[in-house]
Amino acid sequence: MNCCEVPVKTEHAQSKALAVCAACHSKAKKVERLTVEHLIKDERLEEVRETQYYFCETPSCEVVYFSNETGQYLRKGDVRVRVGIKETEDPIPICYCFDFTEKMVRDQLLETGTTIIPDAITQEIRAGRCACEVKNPSGRCCLGEVKRSVNRVQAQLKLAAQPGAARKEGRDCCSLKPGLSRHLWNPVSGGERR
Repeated sequence: MNCCEVPVKTEHAQSKALAVCAACHSKAKKVERLTVEHLIKDERLEEVRETQYYFCETPSCEVVYFSNETGQYLRKGDVRVRVGIKETEDPIPICYCFDFTEKMVRDQLLETGTTIIPDAITQEIRAGRCACEVKNPSGRCCLGEVKRSVNRVQAQLKLAAQPGAARKEGRDCCSLKPGLSRHLWNPVSGGERR
């Protein structure tokens, strides 16, 4: 074994450990400090450091941003916007640049059977009018979450329209409990929650 391999492996293991949220023990994704600076409330802004921050995508975890290097943990209450992936009640934001919510998708699907929201966002992106790095808590483009949201709502509506579904759930076939999608679908893993 080459002696140079040990530090590389150690560094890799340390890097992995830095990306794990201590609150939920899930691996998180890197987020730019710029995103944290724009979305953190003013009273916490002076705490932002020159460090690598991570965005915790676990829906049930209160932590939004963290740095294990500095020991900072910023929660939902520390952020200026509702973090859609962590919300269970309307309004659940799915596009921060153009203010689209999951309810808007649901309403369009109920009214017309389709939604133009993903196409509208795509046109705005092509026109250069998005600013996901400073508006979306993840710091990434929202289009993937928008498409997942459309699929979730379509599945909910299809399930609700099945004969007997309303009786089983104790509601009529077209009404959905706000946040139902967050209980059935885990956007991080793409599967059912356990």
